[in-house]
Amino acid sequence: MSFRFLSAAGAFVRVASLAVIGAVSLAALPAAAQQATPACVTGPVVGLKTPRAAQALATKRALTIVAIGSSSTVGVGASSGARTYPGVLQALLRDRFPGTEITIINRGVNAEDVPENLARFERDVRDLKPDLVLWQVGTNYVIRSFGVGNFGDLLRKGIGDIHAWGADVVLIDLQYSPWVNGKPNADAINSLIASTARANNASVFPRYALMRNWAEVQKIPTSQTLIFDGLHLNDWAYDCFARSLAASLIPALGAKTRAASQ
Repeated sequence: MSFRFLSAAGAFVRVASLAVIGAVSLAALPAAAQQATPACVTGPVVGLKTPRAAQALATKRALTIVAIGSSSTVGVGASSGARTYPGVLQALLRDRFPGTEITIINRGVNAEDVPENLARFERDVRDLKPDLVLWQVGTNYVIRSFGVGNFGDLLRKGIGDIHAWGADVVLIDLQYSPWVNGKPNADAINSLIASTARANNASVFPRYALMRNWAEVQKIPTSQTLIFDGLHLNDWAYDCFARSLAASLIPALGAKTRAASQ
């Protein structure tokens, strides 16, 4: 089995202004500041549509996934590249599908959102020939208070491009954090992500609802899921997010493999 993780833009952690949602490394924190957290509860499985990726896994026994987005895709706040959500997800998929060649390519860039992502889509998505794209969107757009603007049109274009290049797309919606909660455009952007996906044959993984459940149902303080900046996830949160995504993604990716064996 060949299984590798490609880092985002050749660097894992970079420092930028928090005003533009930059990077702050958890490695700079003393060990005592990293609190113990409860076991991960992944929550209900959501239906994801990944027929092209499932076909690639069943027939080629290989899968290429591109994870694109901003700092929570880069993994700001994680203690290493292996503990980012793409790194954890990669390990989970390898364990679940032994004997396959699975590559996850991390193309997160700090401070970006849909407009900036689209500007590099050909290089960082098309040219990598993925079977599946995990596209994390919306959080920086909300924090910058852009309103709704042309967000939906841009998102629709990106989904269309990904499909035209022969890949499935799973959108990852907003991040639950004090920087996002209560922003006047947060609900509108999350709703727009969901409706745009439905109308364009894409799927959404509800990250916001997952993280909100941690805080409001499981009563886990955000100080135990986010680093000191109140925005970026810590190791536990990236791990639980990746496990929750895997719980929904694995059945979708394995659908054609199961059908062929029956």
